[in-house]
This record gives sequence, structure tokens and C-alpha cells, in this order.
Amino acid sequence: MCARYTMLTIEEVREVVTAVERGEVLRRLVAGTPRAQAFPGSRVPAISGQPGALRVDEPLWGFEVEWSKQPVFNTRIESALGGSAIWREAMETGRCIVPAAAFFEPHRSEKAISPRTGKPVKRPYAFESPDGEALLMAGVQAHGRCSVVTCEPNAHVAPVHPRMPLLLHAHEAPIWLEGNAADLAGLADRSTLQLSARAELDAAAPTHSPEQLSLF
Repeated sequence: MCARYTMLTIEEVREVVTAVERGEVLRRLVAGTPRAQAFPGSRVPAISGQPGALRVDEPLWGFEVEWSKQPVFNTRIESALGGSAIWREAMETGRCIVPAAAFFEPHRSEKAISPRTGKPVKRPYAFESPDGEALLMAGVQAHGRCSVVTCEPNAHVAPVHPRMPLLLHAHEAPIWLEGNAADLAGLADRSTLQLSARAELDAAAPTHSPEQLSLF
């Protein structure tokens, strides 16, 4: 389950769009750049369209569903490819890329103190590209809302959490955006993707920064 990630700056999102359009390698992110944290309910940048005509939307993170008061913010790739009614429309017409600097997962057993409640909670781990590049999370969107697609964890994430975002290499982005079912199934295995993991000292509390409100 991915319920928190670090967003890119406006300029970095534009650079990702340009790199995907041109089929270029992603640039290294500048360390120390102030970045907003995204949580379910945040308005987040999502890249969609076809190479040559990509656009950036700002959907709310989390789908509304009848059977839950809480938004559904993760989409299992197995369910999406299996024709789940919840995701059918979004998979057919709303595949997108959610760019991030890092994503966070709660550890299975390690604890940290919540700064909001002062009580112990599962310690979050931050996962980043070891090369310092942006992470391209597969996503789906429809009706102004989006969800991050998840898959089986690779060796870097598995000791911490049983799921991870489906992360795309830059050259795989066009496949996710416009590929067929067979192409998409081939993206589900992330075993060779490299990540660096870092334990957080404290558990972050959801906050909504003014930087999150508008991409342009």
C-alpha cells in the first residue's frame, strides 16, 4: 500500500514530460530541493496522453467507491489486468504516470513515534532511485481522481512491505500509457528495478502544503 509520497516541483514534472516525449534518460533530481508530501486526498500531478501529446492533469488522489467511506488510493495490477469493474474504465482510457521523488511504506514490525499522537506506529521507510532520478509510478485516473498502481514487491521493498508502487523506467512509460493487455502484463515484474531504502526517524503526519494546490 502506498499512502504517501514526495512530489516533484513544477519544473521537475515538466522535465519528466520532456524526457518521456523525447525518449531521453531522466535527469538527476537536485538534492535538498524543498518538496511537498502527497497523501490520499491531495491534488497531485498525473501525466497522461500519447508521446508527442502528453499533458499534466491534477486529479485528487483517491477514487470514491460506494462500499467505503474512505477513498481507494491504490490499484492492484492483478485486479486491474483481471478486468475488475472498479478499474475497467480507468484502465481503458485513463492510464497515467504519477511522478515522485520518493515513496513511503510502513515497516511490517518496526515502530516509530507519531508526532501527531505521540503513540507508536509502524515506522515508515522512504524508497528512492539510487541514481537520484525521479520515480515514475504507474497510475490510473477517471472523473478527476487517480490511484497509484501497486504490484508484488521486489527484493528492496519486500523486507518492509508486501506491496510496492508499479515503478516504470522512462522507456516503459509509453508502454503503460498506450500499450495493450499483453504489454501491460509484462510490466508487472519489478524484480530487477533498483531502489534505495531509508528508515524515517519519526512517522510523518498528513499535511497539506500550499505548494500542493496548483501545478501551473
